[in-house]
Amino acid sequence: MKKPMIRLLVLILPVLIQFSSFAQGVIKAESGARIVSETGSYWVVDNGPFTLTSPTAATPVTMANLTIANSSANTTLTIGPLNYLSVNGTLTNNAGNNGLVVNSDATGTGSLINGTADVPATITCYITGESQAWHLSSSPVAQQAIQPEFVPLQVPAPTTTEDFFAWYEPAGIWVSFKNTSTAPTWNTVNGNTNFADGKGYLVEYLATNPTKQFAGNLNASAVSPSLTKTGTGPYAAYNLVGNPYPSAIDWKAASGWNRDNLVSSGGGYVMSIWNDALSAGNYGAFNSAESSGSGTNGVTQYIPVGQGFMVKAASAGTLGMADGVRVHNTQPYLKSTNENTNILRIKVTGNANTYSDEIVIEFGHPTADGGAEKMFSFYETAPSLYTVKPDGNYSIDFRGEAGAVTIPVSFKAGADGNYTFTASQLETFTSSTAIILEDKQAATMQNLMQNPSYTFSSSKADDGARFLLNFGDAFSISENAKGQQACVYASGSTIYIANKSGGLLKGIVTVYNMIGQPVMQQHLSENPLTRINLNGATGYYLVKVVTCDQVYSVKVFINK
Repeated sequence: MKKPMIRLLVLILPVLIQFSSFAQGVIKAESGARIVSETGSYWVVDNGPFTLTSPTAATPVTMANLTIANSSANTTLTIGPLNYLSVNGTLTNNAGNNGLVVNSDATGTGSLINGTADVPATITCYITGESQAWHLSSSPVAQQAIQPEFVPLQVPAPTTTEDFFAWYEPAGIWVSFKNTSTAPTWNTVNGNTNFADGKGYLVEYLATNPTKQFAGNLNASAVSPSLTKTGTGPYAAYNLVGNPYPSAIDWKAASGWNRDNLVSSGGGYVMSIWNDALSAGNYGAFNSAESSGSGTNGVTQYIPVGQGFMVKAASAGTLGMADGVRVHNTQPYLKSTNENTNILRIKVTGNANTYSDEIVIEFGHPTADGGAEKMFSFYETAPSLYTVKPDGNYSIDFRGEAGAVTIPVSFKAGADGNYTFTASQLETFTSSTAIILEDKQAATMQNLMQNPSYTFSSSKADDGARFLLNFGDAFSISENAKGQQACVYASGSTIYIANKSGGLLKGIVTVYNMIGQPVMQQHLSENPLTRINLNGATGYYLVKVVTCDQVYSVKVFINK
């Protein structure tokens, strides 16, 4: 004989109500709606609309099972922006696409984590950006139709520049949804006129900050977008994939990823997201081996709902995603999570336009290999900043242990103007570290540890290989020498003496070993920078600089 079902009715109050039966969370009752507990583990929403709220991403509303009933036409469960729901068991929605809604606005997007496939829902995505900005998009529901919500009904649309593109890796080109005749056509690239599960797209809208709706059955469990590796050119093997879930996904997740078909770099895997939203006008990158949760140009380890991202294939195959990668997005970490890691971040901005770019140099990796390859901007007028290694250009540069090293840094101005480098995360280095930015074109040097901002003029015609970052040790400058005219430091086996004002500096430099014996002496060179290649053994040396009005000594470390 079946036991009678116990139904506990929640009183309707015009305030937020805390339910102890949830692991965490709050439900708000509205206009006659009620939430009912059946058998202690199943929660039922019926008789009207409910809006769910939760304190933080770290404390989501958590339910064992949930049913949205179809007792009335207006029965809905809405997850508001920056609110979070986890359903650990079965999620049933009998009210159709409008019965379960995840909303989005300028503050952020709601989040739902569940393991039940094919649940009908509506997910809204607020797209931050000015009119005609570019965005990488993807669908959290299966087989979302592209038209009419995401592309104008008139094809072609001569009165609008709105457009929708798929990336075609074999040719390294963007193919428009409107292209039905010129090879490769849209159907060649995409197969049909729906979003493909786990695939990314490039979109452009006339409206500022548009909101788009995805309506249909939610993706859940395993999603495996295909990867190709047949193209040639600078972006050969790059594939545009996307977050297929109604929650964020974590690029550093310990489980749920199968990235065997991706290129490994520095012990991790790289994903890149186009950033128009913060006026960067550049791709931002993140490597899963980063000890920080924050990459370049606003990109973090968390990939938002509805976000497309670029990956590089090592071989044809798939990128595997499963529920283990899903998270309720938390604030990104802005500093290293490893106390043994030193991270230098340099951002470039200019007065010619609002675009910017960024590099990250991260020390403390087992090898000095990899990072994230530089992906250049769509916009010709955007600046480009990257480090240079023998195997290519990098926006994220992994290095071994911190020490004396010189790193070439290239900069290309998209437009003539004045630009500023701003260094940050300097607190991850010891106070005895010297990080010297050398501008070869202007023949100036600046210790970023003492002054993290450097402003310079640049034109599109300038040689990109303009800068060097010299990492060394700055030891014991005496109190009476703090007003010295020159910056003295060592990197590797080279001693550098640079006039702080950038002009000529006349005088004599003498180098002594630590028992007081002079090992070399020479005049300062007839330019703002003097380089001395020392043939002595590894160890500390004293550099004495004598000018017409100053005498000072600096201890440096030579590493042969």
